[in-house]
Amino acid sequence: MAVRSSIGVTRDDDPVRAIHEAAAAARASGGNAAPKAALVISAGAAPADALRAAARESLRGIPIAGMGVAGILTDNGVLTAGAAVLCLFGETLFPSCACGGRAASLRSATERVGRLILSGACDRRHYPRGLALAFARSVAGSCVAEFMRPWRHITGPKLRTIFSATSEEALYGPCSEDPGELTVLTLEGAYESGLGVASGFVPGETVPDATTLVHGAADAAATAVKRLEGHSVRAALIGESAPRHAALGGAARDEWMAMREQIGRDVPCLGWLTRVEFGAGRGLVATTETGSVVVAALGDTPPAPSKPS
Repeated sequence: MAVRSSIGVTRDDDPVRAIHEAAAAARASGGNAAPKAALVISAGAAPADALRAAARESLRGIPIAGMGVAGILTDNGVLTAGAAVLCLFGETLFPSCACGGRAASLRSATERVGRLILSGACDRRHYPRGLALAFARSVAGSCVAEFMRPWRHITGPKLRTIFSATSEEALYGPCSEDPGELTVLTLEGAYESGLGVASGFVPGETVPDATTLVHGAADAAATAVKRLEGHSVRAALIGESAPRHAALGGAARDEWMAMREQIGRDVPCLGWLTRVEFGAGRGLVATTETGSVVVAALGDTPPAPSKPS
């Protein structure tokens, strides 16, 4: 088993306290083993400096990334005040985290982060493989043009990537200081990963009906699982744009359950709502930025090729 995960979710009007409690719950759920990396998602108002400090204090010594979001998607509904922490474990999991720092634009931040990620593994023969989770503050212009194109140019075609942009101030990264406009957690390693995307819609155009949106999300989850080629799902991540969630109305719960049906009810799963969501990698190309839902699945280690007799 290459990847194992555990999750902690806390509902609290104080997201700083919620981060500490969610991190403790995630560690306890993981048997108090030392995680290799963690994803931190918070919702609710609090100073960004205090939120970052809470994340670093509760998850010392490991790469972390994440952001403040409009809502946290859980099996018990949408959390608009609180925090969720997903811890990742695995001997063959090699995470790294980098931030944009004082880069003047999302494009320059992307180029900086991409080069830092590439320079972090001296034994890598080719482009990185695995899953990357990118979190950015909302920016003017096309995030596909400003992030995904330069990112793919630098990191190559093998790294499946989820990009989330938020209007919240809090971005979590490799240190307690402000990471700038972008932070990326890259999960390299010998494990299977899959990505599925349900396309969004262009603002101002007719929004698909709820049934169509639910079916699209279920198909995205099924695609992510199918990419694992029969291996068990060990963790799942769902990034959804807030406009899509709003368009679903009362069918939002149906969408979540449809995705859960494909992923598996017992698999640790964390989702979030942001302004923009899209994904790309391994034959999947990002297009629309609004109204999308992106599903990532992490699985077991692929079997070693048999040696000729």
